[in-house]
Amino acid sequence: MAGQTERIAVQELRCENCGAPWEMRGFQNTKSFACENCGSVSQKHDDQWQLIQRVEGSFQARPAYALGTRGRLDGVEWEVIGWQERSVTAWGVRYAWEEHLLFNPYEGYRYLMLSDGHFCVVEPLPGVPSTGLNQAMWNKQTFKHFQTADAVVDEVLGEFSWEVRRGEVATASDYVDPPAIISCEGAQGVEGSEVNWSAGRYLTRDEVVAAFGEPTRRIGEPRGIHPCQPNPHAATKEWVKKAMLVGVALWFVLSLFYFGTRQDKQLWAGAIDAGGASANDIVIDSFSNPTTIEIEGRAPGMQNQWVYLDCMLVDPKRERASYAGLELSYYSGSDWSEGSRSGSTVITGVPNGTYLLQFTKHPQSTFKGTTYVKVTRDVRLFRYPCCALLLVFLVPIVVFVRAQSFERMRWAESDHPMG
Repeated sequence: MAGQTERIAVQELRCENCGAPWEMRGFQNTKSFACENCGSVSQKHDDQWQLIQRVEGSFQARPAYALGTRGRLDGVEWEVIGWQERSVTAWGVRYAWEEHLLFNPYEGYRYLMLSDGHFCVVEPLPGVPSTGLNQAMWNKQTFKHFQTADAVVDEVLGEFSWEVRRGEVATASDYVDPPAIISCEGAQGVEGSEVNWSAGRYLTRDEVVAAFGEPTRRIGEPRGIHPCQPNPHAATKEWVKKAMLVGVALWFVLSLFYFGTRQDKQLWAGAIDAGGASANDIVIDSFSNPTTIEIEGRAPGMQNQWVYLDCMLVDPKRERASYAGLELSYYSGSDWSEGSRSGSTVITGVPNGTYLLQFTKHPQSTFKGTTYVKVTRDVRLFRYPCCALLLVFLVPIVVFVRAQSFERMRWAESDHPMG
């Protein structure tokens, strides 16, 4: 009738177990409700609420973020309207996690997952990914199968848009491509067999705190590695890979310069008998001052013997000397041999100047024949380019090993541990 205000009767909703009032947040979408006071579960059938699971005694389960908590994530304001604690058991060990059901009347539902201090946000997929051998494809992205297990609902609070109760079991399969994850759940419920796909991404604790504030209970630091946790060494590995390519190119140019500027000039060559030998006025005038001196020896007539040469490079003006020892030995039998009749040694860091070169055979040497010696300055030593190349690869190797170690730890908890 015109001019009159129509009165709408509002039904007061209360828990049938403990009588506590319900504060509905999901509106007409809510199909199940677990009382925040006692934990008893009610479900909606034909617009009537029925108590389907009663909780006796003190109810202690509490979510990390209380029901009614609001936060802004991905530019959308969400409200926590439901919470579950679920778990799987593998090899006799129980692994539990929490699922906070987030609701926005315009955007629908999301899930804020918490497992061992790790967070990720999950949303329903609008389609079904294609699956193959231990992998799934979605939106041109390949995900590797991580684990399949039976997940059990251990605790439940608040509102849900589906029928839920404690003890409910669903077979869950996770596929990862960090920081992304997609999951498939199949459950046999009152509405028949259902298969639901969802997609999520890893969130840092700072991101979650920025969106929803500090948790209402202490959750501790993250433990272990989450299936979709980004590898902290992956980005470093890509940067190091590029730096390594630059380093290899620079090493190649410098190596060419090094080998191209070595003069490899012979200073002295001669034969040394039992009495030794000396050479005066050995002039060293290398471009690369100081330089390297290589002493090569040959003993062609040696057989099952050894000889040791003391090599001395004396600088009379500076009154100092550089010393090196050269040992040659050769032994053989009917079907074996060891050692060599030739060898070399190097004196490094020799400044330019005029030197006295002296050789002395060790008196206990068993080889008494002639030993031929050649002295060369400014020789090409492969040890320097090789050591430089090892340094170029050192950091990439360390980063690669750490990245692989991280992945090995991640997949150790999966159905496909790395060997």
